[in-house]
Amino acid sequence: MGLSGAAWATLLIPTILAFVVMLLYGFWDKITGKEYYVDEEILAYDEELLKEGGK
Repeated sequence: MGLSGAAWATLLIPTILAFVVMLLYGFWDKITGKEYYVDEEILAYDEELLKEGGK
């Protein structure tokens, strides 16, 4: 007993979108060319905070 076209679309489209979102999230630094600094308190793309984090 196979699935209808609508059922396959319901299963596959969210799955494909989830993989696209995961790839974008994983490679966002390379896509934007920006590096971000993360610690317990901040998540920043700000250049000044990057300099402070590198000390």
